[in-house]
Amino acid sequence: MTENIGRNEPCPCGSGKKYKKCCGAKEAVSITHVIENEINDLQTKLLHFALNHYEDEIFTGFEEYQDYFDIEEDEREFYEFVYTIWYSLFTKLDDGRTILEHFISSEVGKIKRPKMKHILQSWVDARTIAGEIIQVENNSLIVVDGLSTEKIEAIAPNTQRSFDVGSFFIGFLLPYGQKYVFFPGPFDLSELPLTQGIDYIKQKSLIADIQSPQEFLTEFFMEVMKDLTTVGGMVDIDSMEWEKPIYKEVAELLKSNLESLGEMPSTADIGIILWYKFCEKKQKNIRKPNLYAASMHYLLSLFTHMVSPLTQKETAKLYGISTGSLSSTYAELDDELEEDIKAIIEMHYEVESENQLKAMPYPSMQGPLPTEQALQEVLAEIQSGDFGSVDEINDFLNKKLLSPTPKMEPKTNKGRAQQLVYDAMKETGPFYRRKLAHEALSVDPNCVDAYVILADVANTDEEAMMFSKKGMEIGEKELGKSFFKDNKGHFWGMLETRPYMRAKAAYADAVHQLGNTMAAIREYEQLLELNPNDNQGIRYVLFGAYLEEGKWDAAARLLKRYEEETATGLYNKLLLELFENGFTANAAKLLKEAKRANPYVIPYLSGKKKIPMYRPEGFRVGDESEAIIYADDNFQLWNKIEGLQKWLKKQ
Repeated sequence: MTENIGRNEPCPCGSGKKYKKCCGAKEAVSITHVIENEINDLQTKLLHFALNHYEDEIFTGFEEYQDYFDIEEDEREFYEFVYTIWYSLFTKLDDGRTILEHFISSEVGKIKRPKMKHILQSWVDARTIAGEIIQVENNSLIVVDGLSTEKIEAIAPNTQRSFDVGSFFIGFLLPYGQKYVFFPGPFDLSELPLTQGIDYIKQKSLIADIQSPQEFLTEFFMEVMKDLTTVGGMVDIDSMEWEKPIYKEVAELLKSNLESLGEMPSTADIGIILWYKFCEKKQKNIRKPNLYAASMHYLLSLFTHMVSPLTQKETAKLYGISTGSLSSTYAELDDELEEDIKAIIEMHYEVESENQLKAMPYPSMQGPLPTEQALQEVLAEIQSGDFGSVDEINDFLNKKLLSPTPKMEPKTNKGRAQQLVYDAMKETGPFYRRKLAHEALSVDPNCVDAYVILADVANTDEEAMMFSKKGMEIGEKELGKSFFKDNKGHFWGMLETRPYMRAKAAYADAVHQLGNTMAAIREYEQLLELNPNDNQGIRYVLFGAYLEEGKWDAAARLLKRYEEETATGLYNKLLLELFENGFTANAAKLLKEAKRANPYVIPYLSGKKKIPMYRPEGFRVGDESEAIIYADDNFQLWNKIEGLQKWLKKQ
């Protein structure tokens, strides 16, 4: 695109000269073309500057990235190039500035055109983008940002590539007046639909507990870029050998509806493969393809993390069938495919483990210690035994410790339900945990822990609140008012209270997530009144809730009540001081003490190192794993302190 400039008009490059005496002297070359060439030169200079001055930092980071994602040798050069750009634009160095900011300071004084100086200085507002190309004219593109729906004009200077309208892409944008310029160009995945790419980013953002998908895209751009290459579906329905045409019709109907809801192609692949296996096993005479497609759809929602999970009623409505027929057919599929589904889940987690993912995408409920289940079993034996004295019971317990006998099967419905719950707590995937919880409720409708599990695998915070509240109310009723009065302060030490305590903690967390912090605080405080020993770690979330509400005195009392010389305790002391009084001399002193407990925390809080998408399963005191967990749990609170990073880097 060129600009029509009169020869006697001021030159748009900002030199102050007339156009004919400046850029217009090159009659065959437009000013736009000149500036675009200079922009391209600046991009090249930025890369050279980065590699000349910060090569060690860049390649140390890239080696970690390459090892983490197992990049093939023939892919290395491409990903290394993209990583260098991403690192230069967005990663803060030890001094709190990016490579880009250092480059601007170094280069801006050498540029004569005022317009080019302004363009370069505006690059501090670089951004990442994921979207769709909707118009192409030479090297100028009109794109839609899939996360904000904003329409943007962006150029791809000096590129010989052709771009397809409708292509999904991700990339880096640098400001260019009212437009943007790609650095270096859009990375397009032409076969991936926009909705699937954007939904994938949003889904991963939720898993990483980052509320802004845009912030997630910028922070984890390299991971997203690598992952998106595997998002597309791999199963070709047409190439599969179906015994009957109607079986294929079911598969096509299932895939069509999943795509219409924006589900991942990989989810549809799993559904089609499982349906194919069912057809091989049963070879049923099917009259209503909608019924089996709906049942397969609902079954998928129970063990995959769908973008748009549907209830039975919603699924039946989507496929135009009755809820009753869906329920019975789904049960048939579930029974026949149980082992296949379990194999898929196990394979998924094996892959996760091989990729060194330290925590599963589904938040896992803290199950009871093995001793809790063992104690329940011993108590059941004591209650059913014929013991004449305390000495006889002690003799029995000593023998149990020295020579454990095979586990007894529970004799009551309550015991059977609790056993199912304990089994569910050992499962990793949501499908079997949910299934076992429902089985427990079918045996004992008042099984509190079953509701805790359903809350933990719920698809929404509202659903989690509903299940946990139900469990909490049942627990309160079963224990009775007088029990609370007589045993307040000694809960948790009494096994029968633990399901209720878990339900109450789950309810408090759900209420907190929904934004009602004061209501959550009341629940947390009541939990500590019932169990001052705080075996559940309630004090840590309560401390954060106090800070959110500006309750400094309450937070200070809590820290004093549970004084700890651990990294969590010491960094929380510092956090309270910063919230209440700012960057004081006492804050500097507390920082030194916290660093001695765990020096690895500061790089994560200062932004020098980014918190991994997946947190460690456990930690050692003073280790980096402890730092990652602390930073992950508390980063949002630390991030509220203005000027924090600058202060941390001075200490």
